[in-house]
Amino acid sequence: MGTDHFSNRFRLRATRGSPLPDGASPGALLAQLRDECEAMARYALHHGLPVAPETIALLSALIDGTAPGNLPPGTASDAPRYAGTSQHSLASIHRRLAALIAPATPQAVTLLDAQHRLGRPFAWLGPVPLIRLLTVAAIAFLIAVVATGLSPDVSADNVERGFLDSHGTQLLWNALFLLFCAGLGASFATLFQAHRYIADSTYDPKYDASYGARLILGLIAGLILVEMLPSRLFDQGSMHSFGKPALSMLGGFSATAVHRLLQRLVDTLDTLVRGDRSSDADAAQQTRRAQAVSERTQWQSEIAASLLDLQQSLDHPDAADTVRRRLADLTRAMLAGEPAQLSVTAVPNDPE
Repeated sequence: MGTDHFSNRFRLRATRGSPLPDGASPGALLAQLRDECEAMARYALHHGLPVAPETIALLSALIDGTAPGNLPPGTASDAPRYAGTSQHSLASIHRRLAALIAPATPQAVTLLDAQHRLGRPFAWLGPVPLIRLLTVAAIAFLIAVVATGLSPDVSADNVERGFLDSHGTQLLWNALFLLFCAGLGASFATLFQAHRYIADSTYDPKYDASYGARLILGLIAGLILVEMLPSRLFDQGSMHSFGKPALSMLGGFSATAVHRLLQRLVDTLDTLVRGDRSSDADAAQQTRRAQAVSERTQWQSEIAASLLDLQQSLDHPDAADTVRRRLADLTRAMLAGEPAQLSVTAVPNDPE
């Protein structure tokens, strides 16, 4: 019998609450270890990864309940010991397989494996529900773009008029056309990014909600880019030849770029209102440089004065002890970085 049979048998016993053959009750952690180890083993075998035969043999024995040390029926006294051994073996196998399939993650591999084995009728749309929803959204936006483009009110002249020069049904059809173009770009970007995580087996379901937010942000960004910003903004660049549908699609594709563009406009407006702050920054930098030069000059002057005082102290009878003490004080002051203390503590005047 294959691995799927023992996996199903394990799940049935876990659901009914009956004990495993080894006498241990199936905890949630143990079930997670089993499922992820099975999925990673299948992933490694399908992709030809160099998994050790001993690892597969031990995993199969643990699933089958025939691992070394398996308890015979009725010996429940040793069940906790064997349960700990089984969990330890599964944890070790899990660690080895996780390192083998990296950068793929055990969670993504297990989820993709479970979705593949379920055999859903619309699995051709994507391996996980998120991909299927994004695919449906992309197809819906594509159909909507074509459907709204069939209206006689949607034309190049009417689209270029914008919101302020249109009204009624004509405005509605053209606004919907631009929104659907932005949605098409947003769905394309999110679907492309999600497929990359699926291909690398690094997909994490906790980020599913962010893709819906990106679709909404793409719709808003596309509409802002073509209707809210002045058209003369792109006259100097390579985008001056783009029409509003293309700009709307680009805005939906990268809402982050639209956010950066708006942030630059806000920064420019802030500069116009508050004035250019670069001159203040340059003045502050020049002040710091002058202060550093002044402190360096003062430091050099104090060192020179200390050395002259030290030279004069050589004329005293006990010059050797005085020189050693002052050199030690001067060294400590220099290492401490306190130039102001040189003339006070480092080289005090000796009494005559």
